[in-house]
Amino acid sequence: MKRIIATLALPLAALSLASCQQEAQDAADAEATAGLQSLPVSINASMVGIIDQSADFIWAVGNGDMPRDDHDWDQVRGAVYDMILGGQIIKVPGTGEFDEQWANNFDWRQHSDELTQIGQDALPLVEARSEDVEAWRAIGDRLVENCLACHELFKPDVPTQGILHESTERESRGISIFD
Repeated sequence: MKRIIATLALPLAALSLASCQQEAQDAADAEATAGLQSLPVSINASMVGIIDQSADFIWAVGNGDMPRDDHDWDQVRGAVYDMILGGQIIKVPGTGEFDEQWANNFDWRQHSDELTQIGQDALPLVEARSEDVEAWRAIGDRLVENCLACHELFKPDVPTQGILHESTERESRGISIFD
């Protein structure tokens, strides 16, 4: 009888340890898949810091302001990736007054997903270093349409919170974004 107990004790102990490890792994997996629950800044700040800045590079190429060297293409590539990621980031509420409301709205999420899709559609162009201005312009036009439609629904008084960036004056003077 002692021999049977001793024989069963080792496998039972191993199963117990495995069970504890599995519970710890399950908890770690659940935490990892829970994703980002809130942003440390407002959605507005994310829009200005990520989406607006990225859009400038996409629009520049669509307006014929072509990258001149590897560094310039890296900037456009970074902008495309920022657009892909930014569309998903702005679906997470942050510190802004309306962030929770926006992030939970179906239309907001659709417009955010379209930003990501626009970035994904621009990726082959930037990877090929395409100088097809019309293809870039089509991407930029989709971006404008998506932005205008979203702002019409959610933020007709643009800009808000006093957050701006300097590209508007530069663009109005015809100065390259790559200077």
